[in-house]
Amino acid sequence: MSKKKTPADRRPPARRAPHAGAAAAATATSEQDVRSAQAAGEPVAEDAIDPQDTAAADQQPESADQQPESEEDKLVAQHKLIVENSEKARGADHPGTLRARADLATTYWKFGRYDDAIEIEEALVEDTRRILGSEHPEALTARANLASSYWTAGRSEEAIDIEEAVLADAERLLGSDHLATLTARSNLAFSYASAGRKADAVKLQEQVVADRERVLDADDPDVLDARANLASAYWNADLIGDAVAAEERILEEVERMNGPDDIEALKARSAVASAYRRAGRNDEGSALQDRVIADSRRLLGADHPATKAAIKTRQLN
Repeated sequence: MSKKKTPADRRPPARRAPHAGAAAAATATSEQDVRSAQAAGEPVAEDAIDPQDTAAADQQPESADQQPESEEDKLVAQHKLIVENSEKARGADHPGTLRARADLATTYWKFGRYDDAIEIEEALVEDTRRILGSEHPEALTARANLASSYWTAGRSEEAIDIEEAVLADAERLLGSDHLATLTARSNLAFSYASAGRKADAVKLQEQVVADRERVLDADDPDVLDARANLASAYWNADLIGDAVAAEERILEEVERMNGPDDIEALKARSAVASAYRRAGRNDEGSALQDRVIADSRRLLGADHPATKAAIKTRQLN
Protein backbone atom coordinates (compact mmCIF):
# COMPACT_ATOMS: atom_id res chain seq x y z
CA MET A 1 0.00 0.00 0.00
CA SER A 2 2.83 2.35 0.76
CA LYS A 3 4.39 4.35 -2.05
CA LYS A 4 7.97 4.06 -0.88
CA LYS A 5 11.17 4.38 -2.82
CA THR A 6 12.60 0.95 -2.19
CA PRO A 7 14.89 -1.30 -4.22
CA ALA A 8 12.85 -2.90 -6.95
CA ASP A 9 13.11 -6.41 -5.52
CA ARG A 10 12.29 -5.46 -1.93
CA ARG A 11 8.74 -5.60 -0.68
CA PRO A 12 7.79 -2.31 0.95
CA PRO A 13 7.10 -2.64 4.67
CA ALA A 14 3.43 -2.92 5.42
CA ARG A 15 1.73 -0.18 7.35
CA ARG A 16 0.06 -1.35 10.52
CA ALA A 17 -3.64 -0.89 10.15
CA PRO A 18 -5.31 0.04 13.42
CA HIS A 19 -8.59 -1.79 12.91
CA ALA A 20 -9.88 -3.98 15.72
CA GLY A 21 -13.13 -4.73 17.46
CA ALA A 22 -12.38 -3.90 21.08
CA ALA A 23 -9.84 -1.29 22.00
CA ALA A 24 -7.31 -2.19 24.59
CA ALA A 25 -4.88 0.31 23.15
CA ALA A 26 -4.99 3.77 21.75
CA THR A 27 -4.31 2.75 18.19
CA ALA A 28 -6.12 -0.60 18.25
CA THR A 29 -3.26 -2.03 16.24
CA SER A 30 -1.93 -5.46 17.08
CA GLU A 31 1.87 -5.52 17.25
CA GLN A 32 2.16 -8.13 14.53
CA ASP A 33 2.08 -5.92 11.44
CA VAL A 34 0.99 -3.26 9.15
CA ARG A 35 0.15 -0.11 7.80
CA SER A 36 -0.62 -4.03 6.87
CA ALA A 37 -0.24 -6.74 6.25
CA GLN A 38 -1.66 -7.86 7.81
CA ALA A 39 -4.43 -5.67 7.71
CA ALA A 40 -6.86 -7.80 5.87
CA GLY A 41 -6.91 -10.65 8.34
CA GLU A 42 -7.09 -9.01 11.71
CA PRO A 43 -9.15 -10.94 14.28
CA VAL A 44 -12.24 -9.58 15.97
CA ALA A 45 -11.84 -9.08 19.70
CA GLU A 46 -13.64 -11.59 21.87
CA ASP A 47 -15.92 -9.00 23.46
CA ALA A 48 -16.68 -7.16 20.23
CA ILE A 49 -19.68 -9.32 19.34
CA ASP A 50 -22.22 -10.90 21.62
CA PRO A 51 -22.48 -14.66 20.89
CA GLN A 52 -26.26 -14.29 20.72
CA ASP A 53 -25.89 -11.66 18.00
CA THR A 54 -23.66 -13.96 15.99
CA ALA A 55 -26.01 -16.89 16.42
CA ALA A 56 -28.95 -14.78 15.30
CA ALA A 57 -27.02 -13.64 12.26
CA ASP A 58 -26.06 -17.20 11.39
CA GLN A 59 -29.63 -18.45 11.74
CA GLN A 60 -31.29 -15.65 9.79
CA PRO A 61 -33.33 -17.25 6.99
CA GLU A 62 -32.47 -16.21 3.49
CA SER A 63 -34.76 -16.28 0.49
CA ALA A 64 -33.44 -17.25 -2.89
CA ASP A 65 -33.37 -13.66 -4.12
CA GLN A 66 -31.54 -12.50 -0.98
CA GLN A 67 -28.77 -15.05 -1.10
CA PRO A 68 -25.39 -13.24 -0.91
CA GLU A 69 -23.43 -13.70 -4.09
CA SER A 70 -19.91 -13.51 -2.68
CA GLU A 71 -17.91 -13.88 0.50
CA GLU A 72 -17.86 -10.10 0.76
CA ASP A 73 -21.64 -9.94 0.56
CA LYS A 74 -22.00 -12.66 3.18
CA LEU A 75 -19.67 -11.00 5.66
CA VAL A 76 -21.17 -7.55 5.17
CA ALA A 77 -24.69 -8.93 5.55
CA GLN A 78 -23.70 -10.81 8.69
CA HIS A 79 -22.10 -7.78 10.32
CA LYS A 80 -25.02 -5.55 9.38
CA LEU A 81 -27.39 -7.99 11.03
CA ILE A 82 -25.22 -8.13 14.14
CA VAL A 83 -25.41 -4.33 14.37
CA GLU A 84 -29.18 -4.41 13.95
CA ASN A 85 -29.62 -7.12 16.58
CA SER A 86 -27.38 -5.30 19.03
CA GLU A 87 -29.26 -2.04 18.55
CA LYS A 88 -32.57 -3.80 19.20
CA ALA A 89 -31.38 -5.83 22.19
CA ARG A 90 -29.02 -3.37 23.89
CA GLY A 91 -29.56 0.01 22.33
CA ALA A 92 -27.60 2.16 19.91
CA ASP A 93 -25.35 3.58 22.65
CA HIS A 94 -24.29 0.27 24.18
CA PRO A 95 -20.50 -0.30 23.95
CA GLY A 96 -21.18 -3.66 22.28
CA THR A 97 -23.16 -1.91 19.57
CA LEU A 98 -20.35 0.55 19.04
CA ARG A 99 -17.93 -2.36 18.62
CA ALA A 100 -20.27 -4.10 16.22
CA ARG A 101 -20.37 -0.96 14.09
CA ALA A 102 -16.57 -0.80 14.21
CA ASP A 103 -16.39 -4.39 13.01
CA LEU A 104 -18.75 -3.60 10.14
CA ALA A 105 -16.49 -0.70 9.18
CA THR A 106 -13.49 -3.03 9.35
CA THR A 107 -15.23 -5.47 7.04
CA TYR A 108 -15.88 -2.71 4.52
CA TRP A 109 -12.26 -1.62 4.83
CA LYS A 110 -10.92 -5.13 4.26
CA PHE A 111 -12.77 -5.31 0.95
CA GLY A 112 -11.60 -1.88 -0.20
CA ARG A 113 -14.90 -0.14 0.43
CA TYR A 114 -13.18 2.79 2.10
CA ASP A 115 -15.98 5.33 1.66
CA ASP A 116 -18.40 3.00 3.45
CA ALA A 117 -15.87 2.39 6.23
CA ILE A 118 -15.17 6.09 6.61
CA GLU A 119 -18.85 6.97 6.83
CA ILE A 120 -19.29 4.60 9.77
CA GLU A 121 -16.04 5.57 11.46
CA GLU A 122 -16.67 9.29 11.27
CA ALA A 123 -19.93 8.73 13.16
CA LEU A 124 -18.22 6.37 15.60
CA VAL A 125 -15.65 9.00 16.54
CA GLU A 126 -18.41 11.34 17.66
CA ASP A 127 -20.58 8.66 19.27
CA THR A 128 -17.72 7.04 21.18
CA ARG A 129 -16.56 10.40 22.50
CA ARG A 130 -20.10 11.28 23.57
CA ILE A 131 -20.83 7.94 25.23
CA LEU A 132 -17.48 6.93 26.73
CA GLY A 133 -15.60 10.21 26.99
CA SER A 134 -12.79 11.66 24.94
CA GLU A 135 -10.03 9.97 26.95
CA HIS A 136 -11.48 6.46 26.92
CA PRO A 137 -9.19 3.99 25.08
CA GLU A 138 -11.96 3.15 22.62
CA ALA A 139 -12.38 6.83 21.79
CA LEU A 140 -8.72 6.94 20.82
CA THR A 141 -9.19 3.71 18.91
CA ALA A 142 -12.10 5.14 16.93
CA ARG A 143 -9.98 8.13 15.91
CA ALA A 144 -7.04 5.92 14.96
CA ASN A 145 -9.29 3.66 12.88
CA LEU A 146 -10.65 6.67 11.02
CA ALA A 147 -7.14 7.96 10.40
CA SER A 148 -6.13 4.57 9.01
CA SER A 149 -9.07 4.59 6.62
CA TYR A 150 -8.28 8.14 5.54
CA TRP A 151 -4.66 7.09 4.92
CA THR A 152 -5.66 4.03 2.91
CA ALA A 153 -8.06 6.14 0.85
CA GLY A 154 -5.24 8.56 0.00
CA ARG A 155 -6.41 11.31 2.33
CA SER A 156 -3.01 11.67 3.96
CA GLU A 157 -3.38 15.20 5.29
CA GLU A 158 -6.58 14.33 7.12
CA ALA A 159 -4.94 11.19 8.48
CA ILE A 160 -2.00 13.24 9.73
CA ASP A 161 -4.22 15.70 11.57
CA ILE A 162 -5.85 12.85 13.47
CA GLU A 163 -2.71 10.79 13.98
CA GLU A 164 -0.76 13.70 15.44
CA ALA A 165 -3.52 14.23 18.00
CA VAL A 166 -3.83 10.49 18.71
CA LEU A 167 -0.08 10.21 19.28
CA ALA A 168 -0.08 13.17 21.66
CA ASP A 169 -3.02 11.72 23.60
CA ALA A 170 -1.50 8.22 23.66
CA GLU A 171 1.76 9.60 25.04
CA ARG A 172 -0.14 11.51 27.70
CA LEU A 173 -2.59 8.76 28.66
CA LEU A 174 -0.58 5.58 28.07
CA GLY A 175 3.03 6.72 28.19
CA SER A 176 5.71 7.08 25.55
CA ASP A 177 6.79 3.45 25.76
CA HIS A 178 3.35 1.82 25.50
CA LEU A 179 3.13 -0.51 22.51
CA ALA A 180 0.10 1.34 21.21
CA THR A 181 2.03 4.61 21.41
CA LEU A 182 4.91 3.08 19.45
CA THR A 183 2.49 1.93 16.76
CA ALA A 184 0.80 5.34 16.64
CA ARG A 185 4.21 6.89 16.10
CA SER A 186 4.99 4.46 13.29
CA ASN A 187 1.66 5.11 11.58
CA LEU A 188 2.28 8.83 11.69
CA ALA A 189 5.69 8.33 10.11
CA PHE A 190 4.05 6.47 7.22
CA SER A 191 1.56 9.28 6.76
CA TYR A 192 4.34 11.86 6.76
CA ALA A 193 6.08 9.91 4.00
CA SER A 194 2.85 9.67 1.99
CA ALA A 195 2.42 13.43 2.23
CA GLY A 196 5.97 14.06 1.02
CA ARG A 197 7.26 15.09 4.46
CA LYS A 198 10.38 12.98 4.06
CA ALA A 199 12.50 14.53 6.78
CA ASP A 200 9.68 14.25 9.30
CA ALA A 201 9.13 10.62 8.33
CA VAL A 202 12.81 9.76 8.78
CA LYS A 203 13.09 11.52 12.12
CA LEU A 204 10.00 9.85 13.51
CA GLN A 205 10.87 6.39 12.17
CA GLU A 206 14.35 6.66 13.69
CA GLN A 207 12.62 7.30 17.01
CA VAL A 208 10.39 4.26 16.47
CA VAL A 209 13.45 2.05 15.95
CA ALA A 210 15.17 3.43 19.04
CA ASP A 211 12.00 3.02 21.11
CA ARG A 212 11.36 -0.55 20.03
CA GLU A 213 14.97 -1.51 20.61
CA ARG A 214 14.68 -0.12 24.13
CA VAL A 215 11.21 -1.43 25.01
CA LEU A 216 11.03 -4.79 23.20
CA ASP A 217 13.15 -7.90 23.22
CA ALA A 218 15.98 -7.81 20.69
CA ASP A 219 14.43 -10.72 18.77
CA ASP A 220 10.91 -9.28 18.67
CA PRO A 221 9.69 -9.20 15.06
CA ASP A 222 8.45 -5.63 15.57
CA VAL A 223 12.03 -4.45 16.01
CA LEU A 224 12.93 -5.90 12.62
CA ASP A 225 9.76 -4.42 11.10
CA ALA A 226 10.76 -1.00 12.43
CA ARG A 227 14.19 -1.34 10.83
CA ALA A 228 12.57 -2.23 7.50
CA ASN A 229 10.30 0.79 7.79
CA LEU A 230 13.29 2.99 8.54
CA ALA A 231 15.17 1.65 5.52
CA SER A 232 12.11 2.51 3.42
CA ALA A 233 12.04 6.03 4.86
CA TYR A 234 15.72 6.47 4.04
CA TRP A 235 15.18 5.35 0.44
CA ASN A 236 12.21 7.65 0.15
CA ALA A 237 14.34 10.57 1.33
CA ASP A 238 17.24 9.63 -0.99
CA LEU A 239 19.52 9.00 1.99
CA ILE A 240 21.31 6.25 0.11
CA GLY A 241 24.16 5.59 2.54
CA ASP A 242 21.81 5.36 5.51
CA ALA A 243 19.45 3.13 3.55
CA VAL A 244 22.24 0.71 2.61
CA ALA A 245 23.41 0.56 6.21
CA ALA A 246 19.87 -0.14 7.37
CA GLU A 247 19.47 -2.95 4.83
CA GLU A 248 22.78 -4.47 5.94
CA ARG A 249 21.67 -4.36 9.57
CA ILE A 250 18.40 -6.09 8.67
CA LEU A 251 20.32 -8.88 6.94
CA GLU A 252 22.62 -9.21 9.94
CA GLU A 253 19.71 -9.48 12.36
CA VAL A 254 17.73 -11.92 10.21
CA GLU A 255 20.75 -14.21 9.88
CA ARG A 256 21.39 -13.99 13.62
CA MET A 257 17.78 -14.84 14.53
CA ASN A 258 16.88 -17.35 11.81
CA GLY A 259 20.14 -18.56 10.34
CA PRO A 260 21.68 -17.84 6.92
CA ASP A 261 19.54 -20.40 5.10
CA ASP A 262 16.18 -19.06 6.25
CA ILE A 263 13.92 -17.80 3.46
CA GLU A 264 13.75 -14.39 5.12
CA ALA A 265 17.55 -14.25 5.12
CA LEU A 266 17.47 -14.99 1.40
CA LYS A 267 15.06 -12.10 0.86
CA ALA A 268 17.15 -9.76 3.01
CA ARG A 269 20.31 -10.76 1.12
CA SER A 270 18.60 -9.97 -2.17
CA ALA A 271 17.54 -6.59 -0.78
CA VAL A 272 21.12 -5.77 0.18
CA ALA A 273 22.36 -6.78 -3.27
CA SER A 274 19.81 -4.43 -4.80
CA ALA A 275 20.80 -1.70 -2.36
CA TYR A 276 24.44 -2.03 -3.37
CA ARG A 277 23.55 -1.65 -7.03
CA ARG A 278 21.41 1.37 -6.33
CA ALA A 279 24.28 2.94 -4.40
CA GLY A 280 26.62 2.42 -7.35
CA ARG A 281 28.47 -0.44 -5.67
CA ASN A 282 27.91 -2.67 -8.68
CA ASP A 283 30.68 -5.20 -8.10
CA GLU A 284 29.48 -5.87 -4.56
CA GLY A 285 25.90 -6.04 -5.77
CA SER A 286 26.71 -8.53 -8.50
CA ALA A 287 28.77 -10.71 -6.16
CA LEU A 288 26.01 -10.82 -3.56
CA GLN A 289 23.38 -11.47 -6.23
CA ASP A 290 25.43 -14.47 -7.39
CA ARG A 291 25.27 -15.79 -3.84
CA VAL A 292 21.50 -15.20 -3.78
CA ILE A 293 21.18 -17.27 -6.95
CA ALA A 294 23.34 -20.07 -5.56
CA ASP A 295 21.47 -20.11 -2.25
CA SER A 296 18.11 -20.04 -3.99
CA ARG A 297 19.04 -22.98 -6.21
CA ARG A 298 20.26 -24.95 -3.19
CA LEU A 299 17.35 -24.14 -0.91
CA LEU A 300 14.41 -23.75 -3.30
CA GLY A 301 15.44 -25.50 -6.48
CA ALA A 302 16.38 -24.30 -9.94
CA ASP A 303 12.79 -24.09 -11.13
CA HIS A 304 11.45 -22.09 -8.21
CA PRO A 305 10.04 -18.68 -9.23
CA ALA A 306 12.32 -16.94 -6.72
CA THR A 307 15.37 -18.59 -8.27
CA LYS A 308 14.31 -17.60 -11.76
CA ALA A 309 13.65 -14.04 -10.59
CA ALA A 310 17.09 -13.85 -8.99
CA ILE A 311 18.73 -15.00 -12.22
CA LYS A 312 16.75 -12.48 -14.25
CA THR A 313 17.77 -9.70 -11.86
CA ARG A 314 21.43 -10.68 -12.29
CA GLN A 315 21.10 -10.68 -16.06
CA LEU A 316 19.57 -7.21 -16.05
CA ASN A 317 22.27 -5.81 -13.82
